[in-house]
Amino acid sequence: MNDWFEYLDDDRFRINFGKLFQLFLRNLWVIVLISLLTGGAAYAYARFCITPLYQSSIKMYVNNTTNTSDSTSITSSDIAASQNLVDTYAVMMTSKPTLNAVIEQTGVDYTYEELYSMISASAINSTEVFRVTVTSSDPQEASDIANAIADIAPEQIMDIVTGSSVRIVEYASPASKESSPDKSRYARMGLAAGFAVSCVGILLFSLLRNGLTVEERIRRDFKSRPILSTIPYMGEKPKGKRKVSPEEETAQMCEKLSFASAEAYKLLRENISFCLSEETECGVIGITSSTRGEGKTTTAINLAYTLALANKRVCLIDCDFRLPSVAKRLNLHRKPGMTNFLIKKAAGTEVIQDYSSELAQFCVIAAGDVPPNPSELLGSKRMQNVLTALRKNFDYLILDLPPVGIVSDALAVAKATDGMLFVVREDYYEGRVLQQSLRMLEGVEAKLLGLVVTYSTAQEKEYRRYGDKYGYKYGYKYGYGETETTAVQQEAEA
Repeated sequence: MNDWFEYLDDDRFRINFGKLFQLFLRNLWVIVLISLLTGGAAYAYARFCITPLYQSSIKMYVNNTTNTSDSTSITSSDIAASQNLVDTYAVMMTSKPTLNAVIEQTGVDYTYEELYSMISASAINSTEVFRVTVTSSDPQEASDIANAIADIAPEQIMDIVTGSSVRIVEYASPASKESSPDKSRYARMGLAAGFAVSCVGILLFSLLRNGLTVEERIRRDFKSRPILSTIPYMGEKPKGKRKVSPEEETAQMCEKLSFASAEAYKLLRENISFCLSEETECGVIGITSSTRGEGKTTTAINLAYTLALANKRVCLIDCDFRLPSVAKRLNLHRKPGMTNFLIKKAAGTEVIQDYSSELAQFCVIAAGDVPPNPSELLGSKRMQNVLTALRKNFDYLILDLPPVGIVSDALAVAKATDGMLFVVREDYYEGRVLQQSLRMLEGVEAKLLGLVVTYSTAQEKEYRRYGDKYGYKYGYKYGYGETETTAVQQEAEA
């Protein structure tokens, strides 16, 4: 799970800001790369996709005095009156008569509304001097329009406002540098946007990838259903409901197990021993799932193998009569099997086979011929008698049952077991489907020992790191140790 985000319960969560900072620090190269890319893209957009604009300005002085021979000085009241007239003059400069005269003089192909949108006028620092600015994509055109306003506007203003004058302080000249777009500003905005997007993306990816694992979701949604073990998937990471190839299945069985997977199955073995009653001399354990491909057969085989490693007498029975696979996976004979024995077409000694490896040995009963009535055979009195007879010779009977979400076969024999294991594949998990399947088991009064999560990739990096470190160093050592212990016991018994 995420070490920076933790659910306290269904409605509350906690954020560790120190861990969050470490998350961003680990992905600093991503943040820098995305920020530079978006900043560069924004600069390129401003450089090549936006039409550059140029500004040219004229400056004009407002004088609210009448130039007569008796008036030789300018008073403070004259200056105040001139400042009050600046805004009025700015409006008059962009009046329709003035701008139509400008259009006629310059010969530009603009309407009054278009030209009006290109012109702005404002006072300079609250003085009686104001500036008229023209913006255009052509610097020469902007200068010509501004100078035309300087020629036409003063006369228009003085005709309307008596006792005042407007004088030109500075004429316009073509701009040598564009006024917009500001490419550096676009680049800064792009960098900021890239930084924000990369940080949000890292958070979302972290939440979606490692936020709440299937194991945590099961514990949250099914609080009364214990998870006995989580089996890591050490092959290529599955995407969606990806079908696992036979080669991958074989690589995840028995002595070919990785160190981390072997330890996970040993944990399952120990937890099962605690779940079963102390008075149980032989534990009959059924293994099922909601649908195909969740790893129930792999779990059944590896559980049998792991129990055999602990010197337990184990018999693995393939009860998936419709789609049997145990015999094929273990390179054993499929026929005769349990179905042949149940219909009295084979003897008990014919259906029991041995699977042996360097470290462990257990018995296997294959499924046999595919019958037309698998549910009836599994729920028959003869099936119960078979299990009762096998109990006398084994410590554990492992039943590989069909998925309860597809057929009802497993329900027919579930009550005859001492407990059921329910396998949930990480990338197949759906809460509604699991809840429906568990209700089916409850309906036949089957005892649920717990859940097993398979194909888990939540802690894949940790498993690989510690598996590589300890698996080679200690895994084989402990394996040979178990073999030596078994040999000593055999010599003692002899």
